[in-house]
Amino acid sequence: MDQFQGLPTHPLIVHIPVAMLPLAAFGVLVMLIKRQWYDRYKWAVLLVGAIGAFGTFLATASGEGLQSLMTKRGGEDALRNIHDHAQAGELARTLAVAFFGALAAWVVIPWFLERQAGKAVEGAPVRMLKPWMQSMLMAAVAITAIASVASVIAAGHSGASSAWDAYNTSSVDHDGDSD
Repeated sequence: MDQFQGLPTHPLIVHIPVAMLPLAAFGVLVMLIKRQWYDRYKWAVLLVGAIGAFGTFLATASGEGLQSLMTKRGGEDALRNIHDHAQAGELARTLAVAFFGALAAWVVIPWFLERQAGKAVEGAPVRMLKPWMQSMLMAAVAITAIASVASVIAAGHSGASSAWDAYNTSSVDHDGDSD
């Protein structure tokens, strides 16, 4: 699905990761502040992170479709500035997946261990996440959240710059009249 009502889907779909990944990163910040907030919001933040990460796959696929369409209509000249944007999009997708993976580990591993501890036979040793492991997961989530948001911003900026440059160098002046 490269078009929706005559418009390319890529500029529409990119708003999924653009909105959801920073929102998930903000949720991580909130959860890092207070343990009760972690307990309260962990599943919601994980869901938002999953939607954001999945959105990067949709954005990449729709971007490749748009790139193909641009090649057919405008030739290689139309793709001059797109290469950097495509590379930034690929990086954003990779970092979004890393962020989601770290976030999922931070939420699911302690949840799983707590469930297992609840099923433990009395007197049996209980396996819980060691404090240093919890700290490592928290650091991994924070670092990947920052990297993911930064990469989404960079990809969005390069895409907007490419579109704006194409608009400014087109053969149509800004009043809608052809030259």
